[in-house]
Amino acid sequence: MRKTAYVLVLLMAGLQFLAFGQKRKKDVEADTTEQESFIVQPKRIEFEVGTKDEDFIIISAKERGLLVVKETRNRTESGFVWELYLVDSLLNVVWDRAISIDYGAIFLGYDYSEEGFFLLFGKSQYKLDDMIVYQTDLEGDQILSHSVTLGVPLELSHFEVVSNTLIYGGYSNMRPVVTVVDLDDPKPKVMPGICNNNSTIIDVRTDKRTNNFTVVMSEQGQNKQVTVSLKTFTEKGELVHTEVISTDYEKSLLDGVSTSFDNGTQYIAGTYSKRKSEFSRGLYLAKLNLGQQEFIKYHDYADLDNFFSYMKAKREERIKEKIERKKVKGQKAKFNYRLLINDIVERENEYILIGEAYYPKYSNYGSSNFYASNSFGGSDGFSNPNFIGYKYTHAIVAGFSKKGELLWDNSFEINDLLSYSLKENVQISVEKDRIVLLYVYENVIRSKIIQNDEILEGKSFDPIELHFKSDEIRDNNKEMEGLEKWFDGNFYTFGIQNIKNLKDKDVKLNRRVFYINKVQYQ
Repeated sequence: MRKTAYVLVLLMAGLQFLAFGQKRKKDVEADTTEQESFIVQPKRIEFEVGTKDEDFIIISAKERGLLVVKETRNRTESGFVWELYLVDSLLNVVWDRAISIDYGAIFLGYDYSEEGFFLLFGKSQYKLDDMIVYQTDLEGDQILSHSVTLGVPLELSHFEVVSNTLIYGGYSNMRPVVTVVDLDDPKPKVMPGICNNNSTIIDVRTDKRTNNFTVVMSEQGQNKQVTVSLKTFTEKGELVHTEVISTDYEKSLLDGVSTSFDNGTQYIAGTYSKRKSEFSRGLYLAKLNLGQQEFIKYHDYADLDNFFSYMKAKREERIKEKIERKKVKGQKAKFNYRLLINDIVERENEYILIGEAYYPKYSNYGSSNFYASNSFGGSDGFSNPNFIGYKYTHAIVAGFSKKGELLWDNSFEINDLLSYSLKENVQISVEKDRIVLLYVYENVIRSKIIQNDEILEGKSFDPIELHFKSDEIRDNNKEMEGLEKWFDGNFYTFGIQNIKNLKDKDVKLNRRVFYINKVQYQ
């Protein structure tokens, strides 16, 4: 899975951010700001940000707590000091430790398994095959270091841990490579069938229950058609199953997320496009059973009832009229979108897919901040484009049957968000009788509750709660704030804020903090 809890304190000159997007005018999507909120923030913890602090990282151990990692510029004889804090599910500090990271080391990634927390560093930016891993358990009793030599230079894109095995995914000489290292026998083992000039790694997904992992790849055939392949391995690197998804001649599969390889059955879902196009036309769901593909089902965006609900009412009405006119003529309306697929979740007899629609936004120096785009998410571009971020429009949530049929769909408007980095923003909690959707932007939690295609609670806005009554936010780093799923319906939101307090006693007049707020819903 992608890890988005790593936050980098980075100031980007000239980056422009949007304020709240224009609110929808439909009664069904009315904002619930005036109503009693269903979002609660029972606890907050703050870490002071000093002049020598660089980065903060959060690693979740679910209900067992969070490891907060703070990089500083404080020096020892051999390197810089990094501080580790374990906080429990109530955001109380359980223990803190400090480690020295060698000068020249490059932070590359992190993960958590039952064996503890893992921090990955490259020994230098010039030796891409030489790495060191720091491991600590939940008790913080000892911090182990493991030197790893992969044997081939690797530009890392994925780092995962299953049990006591480290999984490295990336590119060597422009070719994808996945290597595993068993800490009990640290000789690296390269996974077979990965290295291919016409392939890229989409995801490395681990199954903590079986200790297997699946490499999801995008592969281009000789006819330029793009599809998705899956290769499942044991923690020791033994191949369990491999499959290439067969698709229609005129369709390409742009991406994919998979379920676990459970009793020989695996589902994969994502977006598809017209062959050779980078824009998606709709969603697909495929089923694999014992290495054999049972089916793949396609669903155009025009087939979804609520895909365009993020638009203003009149514009959505025009789109749906166009779809109906095409149907009368025996044709299909086709829409092109960029969609970032987040995850696939199983609930009883259905599979729920979530993705976020976006487009790159540009500005022209010496002119207005105008962006020429077509009606359905495509970009016409600029003669002199200047990228200022990814503009998100909405999240789509769709439920599929185990036979691949579309059961329902819903959407969540997120058109107030602009981000310099392409990342997952919307978090989802799936329950039996409802689905909760949340994201954070500019110190405000946006949320919505749905049940299939029904809206139980419209979009709500809840400010990030501060520590003291008289606290006022003077500034925050928009690029580093985020909200993540934690455990059992709990989330946490985090970021860096400059806070002023003119009234409360024994509180600094000005403070700069890295905060974590626990977030729950009623």
